[in-house]
Amino acid sequence: MFRRAATALGGLLVLFHLWLFGSQLLEGQLTELGPVLRWLIAAGLVMALAGLRRSGASIFRGRQAISIWLLAALLHGPAVAGANLAHESPALAEVATALVQIAAASMALGLGLALLASVRRRLFTPRLVVARAVGRRRRRPYEPARCLRSAPRPPPSLASLAFLL
Repeated sequence: MFRRAATALGGLLVLFHLWLFGSQLLEGQLTELGPVLRWLIAAGLVMALAGLRRSGASIFRGRQAISIWLLAALLHGPAVAGANLAHESPALAEVATALVQIAAASMALGLGLALLASVRRRLFTPRLVVARAVGRRRRRPYEPARCLRSAPRPPPSLASLAFLL
């Protein structure tokens, strides 16, 4: 029952955001850099949540999930501050916008550093074979017990070897 309700609420949230994106697109608000940047950051956050889910981690618990949800809350700051407090305190909207810009710059820097690290790891990985230290063997390499273990046929019987004596 709870899973159905959570799925329905998630679907309504997705539909609301699609409606919001469509209305901003039709009104021409997406010609400015700010809203476009916020939508791109939102797409990145959705991809991060999908990656968490794909890796088997919870999207509501854990450090990574909490950091993603905090970035989503910061992303919604300008919308909340701009709608409610436009006349009373214009400085709050500027602070929220500055926080979103800082979050975007931090995310871009982090993704760039992660990409750089992965490229560096692939390009500069030593191609040498690492030799492991081998301890002393307790048996000789060609000891009969060691060779017969993988013989394709059984060993000859002692009676067949009697002519050698």
